[in-house]
Amino acid sequence: MANIVYGMPWAPPPTPAPNWLGMSMFWRGWDGSEWAISDSRSGAVLLAGTRGLTLPPTSRVVDSSPARAGSRHRGSVTSEREVFWPIKIFHGDGSLDWVARDRAFRRTLDPDRPGVWTVTQPSGETRSLTLHFDNEGAQAFDTIPSLIGWAHYGLYLVAEQPYWVGDPVTRSWAADVPMPFFDPTGPQLVNISSAHKLATATLDNPGDVGSYPRWYIDGEIESATVGVDGGMGGVHIPFAIAANQCLIIETDPDVIGATLYEISPEQLALDERDRKKPSERVVGVDLISPVDMTAALGPADFQPIPAGKAVPLTLVMTGTGKIEVFLPTLWKAAW
Repeated sequence: MANIVYGMPWAPPPTPAPNWLGMSMFWRGWDGSEWAISDSRSGAVLLAGTRGLTLPPTSRVVDSSPARAGSRHRGSVTSEREVFWPIKIFHGDGSLDWVARDRAFRRTLDPDRPGVWTVTQPSGETRSLTLHFDNEGAQAFDTIPSLIGWAHYGLYLVAEQPYWVGDPVTRSWAADVPMPFFDPTGPQLVNISSAHKLATATLDNPGDVGSYPRWYIDGEIESATVGVDGGMGGVHIPFAIAANQCLIIETDPDVIGATLYEISPEQLALDERDRKKPSERVVGVDLISPVDMTAALGPADFQPIPAGKAVPLTLVMTGTGKIEVFLPTLWKAAW
């Protein structure tokens, strides 16, 4: 009797992932509207000649003297970034639809209310630039746009902060509470020391330039100090923070200050593992009853955390609370 053996049918090898992928770009206006400006189907698309994606403008600072040839380099200054958008606004369904789309996009362009230009790289990483509208040059039309359903504009925008802002770095440290290695009465038999120790705290700033951190200090603490190792960028908190409170310290010169919040009862009612990280809490929802504590801070020297790996920090805390740092990453280009 013959035996019939069935084998698996032949399947072609999987299609390899493409080596070359594009980047997507979005514009979020001050009014909350979002525009996929790299997608030709969106009705508002950037054209060839776009500027502002790469290095920001810089100027050298030098000394010169009639007594010596040449100059001596003293540093550099990064200026605001000019952005130029050659953009096409179009609609194929009729004049009224084109006018409505053109109006809606122009509404997002305001010199006093900025929007955000975001570039998403093939890896999924995003970088954003906050832009104020400047002008559209000497705009001219050969044909009335509503007759043909499209118009080309040359828009000039300005990034006062010239660096692209990437995904932030966050890290937290709890109070250094010594625990025995072997504890038969504890929740676990063997305790492995956490790598997140205050005394050896470091932070990676993967960006191109230094960035100003935002510090979160959860109580209960009697006092604390946060900053960069060696005293640069440090600040002393000489007052107590209760177990239901969180102090937020902004070190960016544009928004510098310290605010003490109460953590909402809803957050406190959750199990410790289910609560939001300090940097994820929403002011007015998870953080309530703000009190300005800037004047109560001790000596402070607010400096950016320099770019680099394992930058040492100075963290001191008396109590059983937690310290978290939120560091925006700043990049010279969009990728």
